[in-house]
Amino acid sequence: MMMKRNESEQLLDDVLGDAAPADFRALLLDATLRQVRHRNRLRRMRQGAAVLTLLLAAVSFALWNAFPPQPLPVQFGRPDLVVIHSRPLAPSMLVGSRPGTVAVVTSALSGLVVVETGKARSVFQRIDDEGLLALLHGRPVALVRRGPNQAELIFLNPADEKGFPVE
Repeated sequence: MMMKRNESEQLLDDVLGDAAPADFRALLLDATLRQVRHRNRLRRMRQGAAVLTLLLAAVSFALWNAFPPQPLPVQFGRPDLVVIHSRPLAPSMLVGSRPGTVAVVTSALSGLVVVETGKARSVFQRIDDEGLLALLHGRPVALVRRGPNQAELIFLNPADEKGFPVE
């Protein structure tokens, strides 16, 4: 160790040279040593704080597992029950039936007539203009149109308006 100190002193002498005062060297050495001691003290305090934190965490965890939390006691109060009371109905409120009070109507098949209906065939047959004129063959008539769906049949012989036999 002595050798290192001598080397560091020699290096300091070389750097400062003759220009630095003699007490400056001692002050510089004291300040450097103070900083090194302060740094070592801070490092030891941080290590101690870390160990203390880990120790507290381990103790807390051990206590937590040793004494698990107890569930809160359940307090039973008055239950919310609705009580329903019932009693029999009065006889005047009951509805009943007796046999023989209803008249039964019977029927026989002989008095029934079955009527069947089906699709009715058209009684009238629609004819067009040519069919109408074919029915009036040999009679003097005129078919006059008054609009798209309006037509009038005019008999030229006034006696045919009252009717005639169709052949």
